[in-house]
Amino acid sequence: MTQTGQPAEDIKVTADRQDIHLGEEFAVLVAPRELTRSDRSKEGVVYAVLVDDSWSMELRADNSKEYPVEGSGQASRKDVATAGVRALVGSLPRATHVELLTFAQESGVRFSGTAGELLRKGRWNGNVETERQWTNIEGALRRAYRALEGHRAASRRVVLVSDGVANFGEQDPGRLAALAAEAAGRELHTDAVGIGEGADFGLLERLTPTGMARHVASRARAGEVMSEVAREFAANSRDVVTGSGELSLEINPSFPVLAVYQLDPVRRRIEGAVQDGGGQAPSRIVLTLGAIREGEAGQPLYLIKLRAPHRRSARPMPVLRARGRLGSGSGARQLSGAQVAVNVVDNPMTPILRRDLLRQAEGIDLDREITDRAARAASEYEREAVYREGAARARRIPDPALAAVFDQAGGGLRDGMDPNDVANEARAASSQSSTRSKRAWFEEIPVEMPDEIKARRAQQYADLDDDDDDDEDGYAPVSGGGPDFGYGGGPGHGGGYGSAGYPPPRTTRPPQDHGPDDDEPTRPPYGSGAPGRSGTPGASGADDDEATRPPWGPGGRP
Repeated sequence: MTQTGQPAEDIKVTADRQDIHLGEEFAVLVAPRELTRSDRSKEGVVYAVLVDDSWSMELRADNSKEYPVEGSGQASRKDVATAGVRALVGSLPRATHVELLTFAQESGVRFSGTAGELLRKGRWNGNVETERQWTNIEGALRRAYRALEGHRAASRRVVLVSDGVANFGEQDPGRLAALAAEAAGRELHTDAVGIGEGADFGLLERLTPTGMARHVASRARAGEVMSEVAREFAANSRDVVTGSGELSLEINPSFPVLAVYQLDPVRRRIEGAVQDGGGQAPSRIVLTLGAIREGEAGQPLYLIKLRAPHRRSARPMPVLRARGRLGSGSGARQLSGAQVAVNVVDNPMTPILRRDLLRQAEGIDLDREITDRAARAASEYEREAVYREGAARARRIPDPALAAVFDQAGGGLRDGMDPNDVANEARAASSQSSTRSKRAWFEEIPVEMPDEIKARRAQQYADLDDDDDDDEDGYAPVSGGGPDFGYGGGPGHGGGYGSAGYPPPRTTRPPQDHGPDDDEPTRPPYGSGAPGRSGTPGASGADDDEATRPPWGPGGRP
């Protein structure tokens, strides 16, 4: 229950605006509610740490072509990995159970005990010299998953540290990704960190569908970066309330799904999640949540980009309905459903209330485009120019964090770093979530009803005692009368979209049919502090494209 005595919503869902112009793209944000300690069914954390012990791990951490000179104090990649393990276990509760394995073509358990015991021991043995030629990621993962299977902790995680590619055992990225995804279904989640230019970061990303993938580039600060990554992994494993979860979304066939994104705890585009209904049946999306931590920091966040139909709606149209669960198997708890509706209007001046949502999607898409183009670049000069262009475009979004990533990538190329090392570092940095207040995104944004607009204007006129100052600052009326595009089943989608026992669509105003003489419901007028608008019509910031459009209303329509 909330503080007001109302039942807490199990699933949060909101659109970036309430009125959408014909055919425009828009975003819907979806998340399970913030979980609390009372939602917890299991306690504890258990880790299996996999450290690559192939010969290439002896190379210098800051130079991929040289070995450390004895007595020089130069660190090897193996030294960096060791520092990362110490930082990880040092950030965990001392009683946390840790399995430490090293691997090359074979893998073996080098330590099994508590984090406190491993810190006191300080060091561990590695592979024998005859077992350091290859990198068998499949064998290492299978052994780590088996080691965790018998533990009942709320948070069960594997951390994989490697500087190379899978060249022994299973080498197909798709089958290795399926192995990790199957383990995630058993609440065994994988985080990974690559070291140096030889790391297969694309594979590491696919091995972490419910975890994080990071990269440590061949820089002087490699040891510090590795320790920061390890502490980030440890923080993500603490205060876990449930080891798994799922959201199932059903999309009205009138709204084509353009893309699916995760915004938190990592930022990425999710491929293969949509079962397209082809405009005749609902499209369906299944989101695997992974382990969920307590509070706002642990709340996973997803964005669905859609396109509005090219026909007006007479009343709010249901867009999406969501249901889900926490946990798995017989202990799973079902989440109460939620849905969201919007008005489809013939008015290109409708305000975007949560403009930052589409900017998040734009940043993720730009990151992918620049990464792909940089990989195909024919020269170092062309590659640097691609990153420079990416930084400029990221600033225009604006996405300052992504711009900084591209600036660093260009600087790395100018410093002579390996292009693959630069690209891996950029991809890892850009996948870090940049969300700040998730709660603010789900807060209701006030929308004035026509009667409220008239009453406010009348009061303003009375206060000013100036009947000649008739400043029409609202938006133009939009006529209703269009068909209702709700659906239930069968040809023509007859029946209401919300007819299966779900709550009424969330909207801040009741359905209305607006005649041509009605005032269009809108946000508070310019000057009221609403986001994305300044105090004078047409004086919005550089990023507000709507300010360049002609006014909509009497005399302004073409």
